[in-house]
Amino acid sequence: MWRLPLAAIAGLLFCQAPEAVRGDDAATLAELIDRHVQARLDSEGLARVPPADDAEFLRRVFLDLHGVVPSAERAAKFLSSGDPQKRVRLIEDLLASPRFGEHFGDMWRRCLISPLANEQRMQSDRFADWLAKRFNDNDGWDRIAFDLLTATGKIDENAAVTHLVEGRYPLSVTDLTDLSSRYFLGDRLNCAQSHDQPIVEWKRQDNWGMAAFFAQIQTPGRPKVVYLAGVQDDPKMTLSSLRDADAIEGLQIQPPTFLGGQPLKTDGDKTHRVALAEWITSRENPFFARAMVNRMWWHFFGRGIVNPVDDMHAGNPASHPEMLDQLSRRFAESGFDLKLLCRAIASSNTYHQTSRPGKESDSEAKLFARMSIKVLSAEQLYDSLVEILGPPAKAPGIDTRLGARSEFCQFFAGDGDPDPTRYERGIPHMLRLMNSPQFAGRNVSALISRAEGNGRTADDVVEQLFLTILARRPTSAELELVRTQLRDSDALPQTVHRELAWALLMSSEFSLNH
Repeated sequence: MWRLPLAAIAGLLFCQAPEAVRGDDAATLAELIDRHVQARLDSEGLARVPPADDAEFLRRVFLDLHGVVPSAERAAKFLSSGDPQKRVRLIEDLLASPRFGEHFGDMWRRCLISPLANEQRMQSDRFADWLAKRFNDNDGWDRIAFDLLTATGKIDENAAVTHLVEGRYPLSVTDLTDLSSRYFLGDRLNCAQSHDQPIVEWKRQDNWGMAAFFAQIQTPGRPKVVYLAGVQDDPKMTLSSLRDADAIEGLQIQPPTFLGGQPLKTDGDKTHRVALAEWITSRENPFFARAMVNRMWWHFFGRGIVNPVDDMHAGNPASHPEMLDQLSRRFAESGFDLKLLCRAIASSNTYHQTSRPGKESDSEAKLFARMSIKVLSAEQLYDSLVEILGPPAKAPGIDTRLGARSEFCQFFAGDGDPDPTRYERGIPHMLRLMNSPQFAGRNVSALISRAEGNGRTADDVVEQLFLTILARRPTSAELELVRTQLRDSDALPQTVHRELAWALLMSSEFSLNH
C-alpha cells in the first residue's frame, strides 16, 4: 500500500511557533490514524480498498483543501511527474496557498451565517475575508473561536461580529446557544430547550445555563442582537430581564453555568461572553478540541468519527473512540494548529484510499475502509466552473445586487450541515447548469478554442478537455468513443468537442468529490 515517507514529510513542513507541536508530528498523527482505522477493520473482518490513483487523489485534495478543481496545467504536470514525494509536496503547496484560508473561510461562513441577500452580502464577504486571513495566518483555532465568541462593535467596523448580528437564526439567546454549542462544542443543546431528552445527557438546565451567557447582548422586546447599535454587553441584562418582554419558548431562569454544571464565578472585570469563551477554548475543555477534530474528519471523509457531526453525546458513540481522544489531545497540545490537523489527515493512507467500493460498500464507508463520495458544495461547484470556463457572463434575470457567486450559491446551497454524501439537488439545479446564461455561450466557446489551440491533434484536444474538466486523462475506451463520433458524425469537430465538454460538465464525475 502506498505510504507517505516520514522523512519526506518532516523535511517539507513549515517552521512552527515555539509552543506548537513540531511539524514532523503530522507524520506521527497520520500513522496513528492508520493504526486505529486498521485495528477496527481487523476486528470487523473488513479489508481496505486499494489506494487512489494520482488523478483521483489530485482532484480530491484540491477540492478538500482549496475548494476548487486543479487547472489543466497543474493536473498534467502532477500526473506526468515521477517524483515519489509529489503527493507530500502537493499537500504542502495547498496548505501554503492563500486559497486554503479562503476555502475554510467560505466553509465557516456557511456554518455560521445563512446565505445573505442584497445589502447584507458585503458584510458576509467581509466576514469570510476575516476568517480567511486568520486561517491563512494559522492562528490557533482557540484564538479564532475566542474572537468570534467575544466580538463587539458594529458590523461595518468589526467583521468578527457578523455572525452575532446576521447569523442563520433570528439570534435570540436560544439561537446563539445553539450556534455556539453546535460549532464549538459539537452538540445540539437546543434539543433540551423546552424539555429534557431521554437519550441525551443534557437537560433543560444545561441549555438555559449556557443561554444565560448571551443575555447581556440581548434587547428586551426585540429578541435579536441590534444591527445599528452593534454588539454591546450590558451587565444588567439577564434571562429574567428577557422573560417578561420576550415570549421565548421554554425559557427557564438559570444563572450562567458552564456545560457540565459548573456555575460562573462572578468577576466584575469580565463580561459573561468572555468567561464563556475562556472556558470553551481551554485545553482542559473536554468538548472543544473533539468538536473540531470531528468536524474536520467530517470535512475530509464525508462523515464524522461521531456522526452526525454536531451530535456528540454519550448516546451517539464514536466509531473510533480512542483515535478521537488521541487526535483531540494532540490537537489541543499543538495550540489548536488547524494546518497540522489537515496535514495529518491528508497525509494518512486512510485518506489516500480510493472511493471505488469493495465487496461490502456500506460498512467500508462507515469504518473508513474506503473514501466516501461527497457532493460538491455550492461554492466548490461555482469556483470550479469559473476555473474551467472563466468568469461568468452578465445574464438577464440574475440579481446583480448579490453578485454572481452569491446568487449562484444561494440557488445551490443546502441548509445547515447537509450530509456531504447525499445528493439532494434536483431537476431545477440540473436545468440551471445545463442552460446557465452565466456560463453558456462565449464561456464554452472560449474553452473549446483554448483546448484546440495551435497544432493540436484531435486526440490532444480530447485529452485537454478531460484534464480541464475532470483533472484526468481519458481512458482508451473514452478516447476511442470520441474518435468514432468525429469519424462518423456529419458535425464539425468544434461541435463534437462542444458536446463532449458539456457531457463532461454535466457528468456525475464532475459534480462529485471522489
